[in-house]
Order: sequence, then C-alpha cells, then structure tokens
Amino acid sequence: MARSSTNSQPLSITERSRSKLRLPLGWFWPLFWSGLMVGSGIFGIWALAWLTRIPPLPNCEDVTSTSTANDRLICAQAEMQTGNAKALTHAMQLTANWPESHLLYADAHPVLVEASQRLLNKAMQKMHHGDLTTAVDWASQIPLETPLRAEAQSAIWNWQEEWKTGQAIEKTVEQAIIAQDWAAAEAALQELKLLSSDYWLSQRHRELQGVKQREQSAWAQIEQARALANTGNPENIGQALVIAQRVDLTSQVWAAAQKDIDRWSQNLLLYSFQRWELGDVEGAIAAVQKVPPDPKLAPEAQDLIQFSHATQLADKATQHQPGYLQLFQLMEAIRAAENIPPDSTFYQAAQQFLKLWQAHLEDLRTLQFANVVASVGQSWSYKYATQLAWTVERERPRRLQAQTLIAHWEDEVERIEDRPYLLRANALAKKATIPALQAAIAEAQQVALGRALRLDAQTVIANWINQIEVIQDQPILNEANTLASDGDLEAAIEVAQRIDDNRALYEQAQAMIQDWTRTIQIAEDTPILAEAKSLAYQGSLTRAINLASQIAPGRALYDEARTAIALWKAEREYIWAIQEAEAEAEAEQDAATSDGDDPTSSQTPSQSPPPNSNRSSDE
Repeated sequence: MARSSTNSQPLSITERSRSKLRLPLGWFWPLFWSGLMVGSGIFGIWALAWLTRIPPLPNCEDVTSTSTANDRLICAQAEMQTGNAKALTHAMQLTANWPESHLLYADAHPVLVEASQRLLNKAMQKMHHGDLTTAVDWASQIPLETPLRAEAQSAIWNWQEEWKTGQAIEKTVEQAIIAQDWAAAEAALQELKLLSSDYWLSQRHRELQGVKQREQSAWAQIEQARALANTGNPENIGQALVIAQRVDLTSQVWAAAQKDIDRWSQNLLLYSFQRWELGDVEGAIAAVQKVPPDPKLAPEAQDLIQFSHATQLADKATQHQPGYLQLFQLMEAIRAAENIPPDSTFYQAAQQFLKLWQAHLEDLRTLQFANVVASVGQSWSYKYATQLAWTVERERPRRLQAQTLIAHWEDEVERIEDRPYLLRANALAKKATIPALQAAIAEAQQVALGRALRLDAQTVIANWINQIEVIQDQPILNEANTLASDGDLEAAIEVAQRIDDNRALYEQAQAMIQDWTRTIQIAEDTPILAEAKSLAYQGSLTRAINLASQIAPGRALYDEARTAIALWKAEREYIWAIQEAEAEAEAEQDAATSDGDDPTSSQTPSQSPPPNSNRSSDE
C-alpha cells in the first residue's frame, strides 16, 4: 500500500499542472475571430495600397512612336512643359499620327497642338534674333496633322522673303557707304524700318547705322587732313598727321589713311632733316614731333623721332609744382636720349640735351623732396623745405622754379604766424560794440605791411570801421526819420546832412535826403502845375506855358512840366495856324469886293493886313 500511495502522488501532480495550462473553452473563439479580422485588415490595406500606387514613369528618352500609348502621352505632356525646342519636337512626334478613334486621342491632340504652337513661337523668336536657319528648321518640324502646319509654312515663306529683302537693302547700304553716297545709304537704312523682323528693324539697322556713321566720320577726318596737307605748310602737315591718326582702325578708309600718314611722315622727315642741316635744331625737333613711330623708317629717321619725343617729354616736365610725373617724364627723356647710338647724326645734340636734362632731374629731385616735406603743412616743414630749395643755386636750370616755391612756402609760414592775430580779432569783433571793434582793429593791425595776410587783415579792418561808423551815425538817421515822420522834412534833411561823405551811412543818408527833397519839391510845385493846367483848360495857353516854366530844371516835377509845356505849345501853334488861314481868306475876300466897287483898284494893289494882326494878346 505504501508503494501504491507513492505512485499515485506524482500522477496527481501532473494532472494538476495540466489543469493549470488548459485555457477555458470560452476564450478560444473570441481570440480566433479577432486574429482573423486583424489579418484581413492588414491584407486589405496592402491590397488597397498595391491597387492605388502610382505606376513608375517611363524613361522618356527611350519612348518612341512604337511605345505604348500611355507612355507616349505621359512623355509628351512632360516634355511639352520643359519648353525647349528638342523636347517640344519629341512631344509632337509622340502625339502625331494618332487616329481619332483612339481612346487617348482627346488627350493627345491638345498636347500636339500646344507643343506645335510653342515650337512655332520659339522659331519666331529665333527669327527675330537673326537665326533664320534654326527658325526655319524648327518651324518645319511641325507635323501635317496639326492645324498649325499651314501657319508654319506661311511663316517660313514670309521669313525667307523678308530675309531676301533685308539682305538686298543691306547690300545697297554697303555699296552706298563704299561710294561715299551718304544720302543713298541713309535712304536705304530707312527702308529697313519697313520690315517686320526685329533683327532687321532694330539690330541690323543699328549696326549698319553705326557703320555708316563710322565711315562718314572717318572720311570727313581724312578729307580734313588732306586739305591741310595739300597746303604744303609743315605745320599744317603736322596737324594733318594728328587728325589722320584719329581715324578708326576698323573703318574702310583706314588703309587709305595709312598711306597718307606714311607719305606725310616722309615729307615732314625730309623737312626736319633740312632744318637740322641748316642748324635749326628746335625747328627740326618741332616738325618731327608729329611723326608717329614706324619701324620701317630709316635708322636716322628713327633716331630723330626718338630725339624729338625725348625733348617733348622733357618739355612736359616743366610744371610749377614738382611731382612724380615730372620725374618720370625726365627719366624717360634721358633714357630715350641715351638710346641714340654714337654714330647717329643726332648723337652730339642728344648728348648736350642729355646733360641739361640730367641737371634738371637732379634739381627736380631736390625740389620734389622739399615739396614732400612742405606738404606736412607745419611752420617747421615749410622752413625746412625753403632751406632745401635754397640749395638749388643761381646757375642751375630749376632756379626759377625753386624761387617760386620758396616765395610760396615763405607766404605759408607768414600765414601760420599771423593767423592767430586774425582769429583773436574776429573773436573780439563778435561782440559788435565800439570798444570790441576797436580792439579787434588794433589786433588785426599787428599783421605788418607786406605780410601774406595783410590784405585779409585790411579787408576785415575796413569792415569793422564801417560797423563802428554805422553804430555812431545810426542815431542821426533815426532822428532824421523821426522828424520826417512828423512832417518836418526840412529839419530831417538838415539832420541827415550831418553825416559826412566818407562815412559808412553817407549813401543811405543821401538817398533819404533826395527822397525828402523830392517830396518837398512836389509839395511846392504841384499847385503851380495845377494852376497852369487850369489856365490851359480855360484856353490861356501862353499864360499856362509861362507859369509852368517857373518849375526849374532838377525839380521833381520838371519833366512833367516840360511835357505839358510841349503839348500846350503844339496846341497854340495849331490855333495860330488856323487864325492865319482865316485872316488870309478874309483879306482875299475884301480885295475881291474892293475891285468890283473901285475901277482904279486894279491899278493900285491892295495891302493885306499883317498875318498876326488878328491874334489875341493872350494866344
């Protein structure tokens, strides 16, 4: 029994563990259906993603007219959007020759039309830029199936015809330019403006216009140069050379200008040699300076030109103010003179000038260093620069320039020394009182006669003296103005006359006196002129004239009185002329009457009364 009890114990343990691992039957089916639903969902999502995914785009470079319709349409649409001519041509090739019954024809045909239109537009742009070959090639690529085929062929024909017209006009312009027929060239250029292409209308017209202007200007220059050279005057030939060398090297006339330059250069060289043989070194150098360097010239001619250019450089280095440019020019002149070989005709003269230029260079270096020192702008720097300039002795070639610089630097030293006087004087004068101005004048007077700032000092002193006089005399003018405002003009004039003629306010006082005097004269003479006018209106012209004549010259109303007198005299003369005519008529009538009554009257001439016997004493 004990054994059986021991065997039964492990069996019970195994059964107990199995009972723990076994799930309840109620949980199985919910888990099963849940797993099935999750798996179905995952599978459905995968299937939906697979069904809705975008198919891979075809490689359009490999797509041809034999590819699938979808690939051709997709590539045509994509390449049409790129916009370049090659892609547009490919797009047209892919969408051409589709039958209307094709399922994708409605999508492909608009692509064909749009690509054709874009390519035609690009071809037109090429044409406007002057590339006719490319424009025709692109426009020819438009297929027959597109409605733009006829338009493209028409455009090609128009472009080619316009090109022929433009080339003919271009040839006419070029021939007119060669013939120097500027009017014909301009007329042909105007014809280009009638074309429609931007290439001919703008670009080619502008280019041909520039060629015409360049050639016309070049011919004008060479004709001017030839006119000068034909005079035979060496100076004019030199000017002709200068003008001819300005001719544009790209112009057609340059070849002819070059021949003229060579011929005129030879003439000037011959003239220069003649002047040299006569001992006129300066004349020879002056003549040859206009001759341009030319390696084809004879060695002696080249030496003379080199010598003349050296003298020209040396002459340029004579400015008042020393500088590095002058040093460079002198050094170049010396180098050019040193290059003349000893066996040259001009060697001895070059050596003489060489010594002179070397002396100039030595002095110029001294003065340039002195000028650099003086540029510091301090008193000590000017004094030191002056000492350096004094080392240029009397017999040196730059002595005059040294003296000029010394005078300038000494003036600068005086300005530095005397400027404090003027600064203090100006500070004192700012108070604008008589004591302050007098103190400013005394301070400015310390600038001695002959100093650099003496003129500036005298100018401000004169100004301050005027200010003092204004301060002193202004009360007098104020008093005179007060009297004039009160109506006492004579007293105002008497007060204003106290200002002497050498005072600052004298002119102002005189102007006021003249104004017041005029006012007094007008007040005195207005009644006289008014009475004279009244007499004239009454017919008493002589009395009016006599009364108005009382207004003396220089009075305010004198001109007005003389004008009235002249008018009245003219009126009086007119009245007298009428009276004389009436008197003569009456005398003739009386004579005729007496002849009828007295037979003896024909033997005794009648005497008419004096012409003025009937004038009134007043008129």
